Amino acid sequence: MENEGELGGEEKKIVSSKLSRVEFANFMKICNRENKTLNKKIKELINQEIAENFAKPVHVNGKKKKFFVPSENKIIEMVGVEDDE
Repeated sequence: MENEGELGGEEKKIVSSKLSRVEFANFMKICNRENKTLNKKIKELINQEIAENFAKPVHVNGKKKKFFVPSENKIIEMVGVEDDE
């Protein structure tokens, strides 16, 4: 996520928007139908947008490598991955 470190710890920011009466009523119907509070639904929609815009798909390129870890006295197998960029 971009600028992930800007909001350190538990710091929260407030987001608000003005809606027409009809928009608000329709949004309330959606929330009631899904049995969610207004805040929960708004947060869900924001998180969905963030995931769609900032999540980087990872694809397995299929190259397996084995590594010996002396401190644990075991061999681990890893698969190479790459970003879409």
